[in-house]
Formats: sequence, C-alpha cells, structure tokens
Amino acid sequence: MARGPNIKPLRARYAGKYPVPKPASIDEQSWAMFTAYFQEGLTLREIGANARVSPSRVCRVLYEVDAQLASARRAGPEGEPVVLESPIEDLALSSRARNALRSRGCNSVQDVLRLDLSGPVRGIGRKTRGEVLAALRNSGLPHPELDEPLDPDFRILDRSLERIRGRIGAALEDVTNEIAAVQKRLRKRMETRNGGATDGVTPA
Repeated sequence: MARGPNIKPLRARYAGKYPVPKPASIDEQSWAMFTAYFQEGLTLREIGANARVSPSRVCRVLYEVDAQLASARRAGPEGEPVVLESPIEDLALSSRARNALRSRGCNSVQDVLRLDLSGPVRGIGRKTRGEVLAALRNSGLPHPELDEPLDPDFRILDRSLERIRGRIGAALEDVTNEIAAVQKRLRKRMETRNGGATDGVTPA
C-alpha cells in the first residue's frame, strides 16, 4: 500500500509555535485540520475521522496550508503573513498603485478586496489593476470576484472525490484482510492434510 507524504518535516517546523492569524486564503476546514494537529495534538487518523477523509488526505492538507502560510510570509514585511487587516503597504505594490488605491479609499487589504475591479475604476488603469490583482494573488489573498469564481465548487467536488476514494480504500483494505484470513485458514488445512507441507501455496 502506498504511503502518504512524510509529516515529520512539518512537525519540526511548527514545534512549539502556532502560526496566527489565519490568512484569508486558507479555508476554514483546512485551517481546522492544521490547528487540530499542531495546536490540539490530534493524530492524522483522528482528524481524518472527524473530517471524514483519509489520514493521507489530512497530511496533504497540512502541507497545502504550510505552502500557503509560506507564501503569505514571503509577501509580508519581516516574514509576517498578509491578512485582511494588513495595511496596503504590506502588499508588494508600486507607489503609483498604492496612491491609486488610497484615492479610492483603500487603506487595508480588506478594503482592496471589497473594491469592485470587475470593470473600469476611476483612477485605476489596466496596468495598475493587473499589478494589484497579482500582488493579492502572491500574498495568498486572490480577489474573490475575479480570481476564484468557481473555487468553492472545485473544493466541494475535491472533498466529495476524496471521501469516495477513502471509502474505496477502506473497502479494498477490508477485502484484502478477508482474503488474507481465508488464505491463512486454507494453509492451515493444507498443512494438516499434508503433514506440514503447503504444496506451493505462497503466504500472503
């Protein structure tokens, strides 16, 4: 059976510390798994049982959250994550772009995310708009209207497929265990009949 990603590097990285606050780019379920493992001390199996996903899926989620945290830390000053309350100075923007945002009343990242950028905005040209969207995306905070219109649907589908895969994996494991048990009984009967020889039956 294939083994999932190794969780030891993450344990070493977050031992004795807890990354706060949560970047807005990380969904609540993934963050709950992350905090359950590193703050509450639950095992991958326990978290998976609560979330109804496989332990290997939990491990992948932890690595996904870690990657998003790393992206947010790189984007923020002095390694701090960019969050909704962060000032626009924390975004990697040119002074022209920052001044354009301020002219529209945007002082925080949350203000920028609330700004309607789906059409022309007075004082914000196409180049500045692209720069702002790229800065948000690189900070792990893609604009909800323009960058993630279908993301919730994709996440729901991904979780549904993961649950199906988990159920299939559990069913296959049950079948494998049942086959091993039947084969074990068969070998015992053959050994009894043949005085200890199994006539070439290979152990499971």
